[in-house]
Amino acid sequence: MHTKPINKALWILLALMFSVMVKAQYTVSGGNGTPLLANDDTRDRLQVYLVSGMSGVTIKYEGTTAKHQWYRYKTKALEPEAIPSVQNGTTSTVSNLTEGYGYFVQEEGVLSRYVWIIDYSLYPFALSNLRVSSSSDGCSTILLASDSELPHMYFYTPSGVQTELKRTMTVSYNTLEWNEDAKSFSDKKSEVTLSGNPFTQSVPAPLCDTEICLSPDTYAEHFGIGQSVCTDTYASLAVELHADTSMVSETAENMYTGDDGLSAPVTVHFRAVANDPVASLYIWKIFQADTTQKDQDITATEPLVRYTGPEIDYTFANAGEFVAQVEVSDRSGTCTTSEQFSLSISESYLKVPNVFSPGTTPGINDEFRVAYKSLTSFHCWIFNRWGKQLYEWTNPAEGWDGKQGGGYIDPGVYFYVIEAKGSDGKKYKKSGDINVLRSKSGIASGTSTTPTN
Repeated sequence: MHTKPINKALWILLALMFSVMVKAQYTVSGGNGTPLLANDDTRDRLQVYLVSGMSGVTIKYEGTTAKHQWYRYKTKALEPEAIPSVQNGTTSTVSNLTEGYGYFVQEEGVLSRYVWIIDYSLYPFALSNLRVSSSSDGCSTILLASDSELPHMYFYTPSGVQTELKRTMTVSYNTLEWNEDAKSFSDKKSEVTLSGNPFTQSVPAPLCDTEICLSPDTYAEHFGIGQSVCTDTYASLAVELHADTSMVSETAENMYTGDDGLSAPVTVHFRAVANDPVASLYIWKIFQADTTQKDQDITATEPLVRYTGPEIDYTFANAGEFVAQVEVSDRSGTCTTSEQFSLSISESYLKVPNVFSPGTTPGINDEFRVAYKSLTSFHCWIFNRWGKQLYEWTNPAEGWDGKQGGGYIDPGVYFYVIEAKGSDGKKYKKSGDINVLRSKSGIASGTSTTPTN
């Protein structure tokens, strides 16, 4: 598809019209302080100016010709009222203005632009008895309330649409912020910007007792009038909880890792940190889950343990699925939050080797150790072929280094007896041969010892 090039003369005409539009402009002056351009609506070609008091307020128009007429409108530009002006060449000025009107100039060959004047002194930022609204839940957000309302400021677009000029204010208060690296809360100054009615917009609830202040809107700050208003000290209700777990029991090199779950007995440290002193009541509960029911409500079952405090150590000795839940409430019991952790305790496992080589390859099969998981009791005895006990131990994480009386035993066949019990209630009674392997160089070095019968 071909498009015809724009005629050069048309380009020139468009450029001239654009330059005329750019040159034609308004300047507002007067009142107390410098007038503020509060809204510049390019679509409607409307500029909204705030002034503080109407004394001496004027609008100057810089046009392109000496032929132009001033008008004002109350609700729409199609219903204008002609007003006098003082003209000096291509510039003209109107004075004795009335607040709440739109003003504009009609000039031949120039697209009209509009100016609306609002006297801010008629709509001051003045509030009394600022407080947190009784309708605020306080657990996550708060609402502010006051005995007085901020008056609305409206203007009309040239097409007759009533529009509110919204105020912008800042709510400031002290709160707390969680530091993940330090695992603790630190003080923080919070500021929230509100646009429009500040009494219909919620802000995040503070995590500590604090006064809450509402700053004058940006228009009041521009004119240097109005003061911040603050609440009395607000007693915080919001609770923020951070909880974690850590294993107190250490894992062993010979612990079996072939399935999921922790090896019993395992002691778990549960820790909850909240925004004290607002958060004052901590309750830990540990439940054993019923795996035969789906989506079971654990709170409907009786807990294995209930503890009031931020930290608890609990030893899991039985196989199964468990849930640990912490609940934290504020001083009044109004706001509550919780977290929970799921833990799986493995069923028992025990496997016994039948050969090892003490003193021959350090760090490689040089101790007699069982592979195990979730053994709640354990006892192992070592005997020689004549039935003499050489060694015994009760911790499955430990083993026998092949020594007796300070030196290594001779290679050969020895015997073990093991009695153990698992977290799942399973009982183990195992016995068998142990083949002790040692190199000839090891024997020749004199490091072995022949046990006494």
